Amino acid sequence: MRDGTRLRTLLLLPHGSGPWPALLTRHPYDVSAGEPGVLDVGRLVAAGYLVALQDVRGRFGSEGDFDPGGQEVADGADAVAWLAARPECDGTVGMWGASYASDTQFAALLGGAPALRAIAPAMTPAVSALDGFRFRGGVPEIGSTLAWTHYAIAPDMIDRLGSAAAREAERERWEATERALTTGEAFRAGALRPGRDVEAIVGRGLELLREPLGSPRHREGKVVDRTDAVDVPVFLTGGWFDVFLGPTLEIYRRLLRRARDTGGPVPRLLVGPWTHDDLSGRAAGADFGPGASADEPGGGGDLTAHHVRWFDTVLRRDVTHAEDGPPVRVFLMGANRWVDLDVFPPRDTRPLALYLNAGGTLGTEPGASAERRLTSDPASPVPTCGGAVLLFGPFAAGPADQSAVEARQDVVSWRTEPLDEALTVMGAVHAVVHLVTTGTDADVVVRLCDEHPDGSSRVVADGMQRGSARSVDPVTGAGERRPLEPGRAQEFVVDLWSTAHTFVPGHRVRVDIAPSSSPRWDVGGNTFAPAGQAPPPVAAEYTILQGTARPSRLVLRTFTSPPE
Repeated sequence: MRDGTRLRTLLLLPHGSGPWPALLTRHPYDVSAGEPGVLDVGRLVAAGYLVALQDVRGRFGSEGDFDPGGQEVADGADAVAWLAARPECDGTVGMWGASYASDTQFAALLGGAPALRAIAPAMTPAVSALDGFRFRGGVPEIGSTLAWTHYAIAPDMIDRLGSAAAREAERERWEATERALTTGEAFRAGALRPGRDVEAIVGRGLELLREPLGSPRHREGKVVDRTDAVDVPVFLTGGWFDVFLGPTLEIYRRLLRRARDTGGPVPRLLVGPWTHDDLSGRAAGADFGPGASADEPGGGGDLTAHHVRWFDTVLRRDVTHAEDGPPVRVFLMGANRWVDLDVFPPRDTRPLALYLNAGGTLGTEPGASAERRLTSDPASPVPTCGGAVLLFGPFAAGPADQSAVEARQDVVSWRTEPLDEALTVMGAVHAVVHLVTTGTDADVVVRLCDEHPDGSSRVVADGMQRGSARSVDPVTGAGERRPLEPGRAQEFVVDLWSTAHTFVPGHRVRVDIAPSSSPRWDVGGNTFAPAGQAPPPVAAEYTILQGTARPSRLVLRTFTSPPE
């Protein structure tokens, strides 16, 4: 690196004399243990690419201190330049990788890397730290922060400490965190207060969750308003139950707008019925069929084959695959098949509003004025059950059955009559909830579920919004947090991101509303907390308003006739 730090890099060379175009991945998970990402490294080499696997600064075989995110801008640019200058490389570099290894791709572009000609990010949080990475709807993502820092990052950081005494002290802190996770103490209401004795990387993660939403620390290494720096072809991969689905689709939308404005490369997008770390097409007891896995995403070979053809086109200018199908392929759940599109969402969808009406019914028109009440008790939060999560222990991702959660007194539901014909939803989903609270803040969790004839209710998409953050931009962090006025009706707009799902005949569309989902999200205290403060949590009464005057509703994008 430019400061003299050495990063361990494994080079895998194809047969022959070269030089070759290079493919690089950079991540913090030990490159000597094998690539944890979505592509088959051996087949990339066999396809004639010089493959470089690199431990990022401060991880495993690399020197230096690990500073997640911020370090990757300069280091990424330096790594690309170093690789491009190798005699084995022809000067052309592409990058690939999922999660953190997707962040490092965008960071290299932000750092200035002229030899970097294409990137293939999967499950990426690169657009912003505020929409599914550290926060969602202004609520800290405490569960995924704890899972990543404690399980994925802390062990190697402890092993790298210079003295036995320091290692032992840090291991004791790790064990204390483990106990707190096991008992639930780590994510109870008020858990973000400073002062807990945790290992260093966990402490850093919790500290970032206490930062104001507009803090510049949340912009480090993120694209945010620098889409102009992403001027190369991009192949995005996402999962409908991935914790970073929202930012993956947001970067797709921004790159698509840029392509239309500048005539630049149109991004490719592939989204399967996958979680963050499981691309089998089976999750949370649901099986989307043999064609749902990354081994065969809609024909044309597996995920590696799709990427090799794409890299051949954009790096080698191989025209053989230049027209390799439409730029978007998504898996349509429920119908359990892949759909090829020119753009996502498709242009010929139409909005459908389903109104929360009296008697727990969902209708296409608002009914008479009515109310539903629940108690938000921070001492007894609603447990997380499936969804687009990245958690630990029993909190697996996917379309989990919500029946047990829906039976709680603090979860209220609405549903349609059994459908006479299929209803296909494809695109963005959001809810508008009119709510009155007795507190000065409130959290609203909304879930879209598919209720089966046997009574099971599987989550399709969900979202969260904290009342005090309603005016804060979910990507940039611009705007001010403000307390709610107790007893006054407030409008919450809750982003459920997007989906592609067919509700088949006999099933019902169901909407659940809850005041929490723990350990996924920080448990709110129902009291407005200025940055840096943590007033004691209190129970609050929520009243959800319905009817023509206060039309609480779910808004979907639907197809009359979905594409084949």
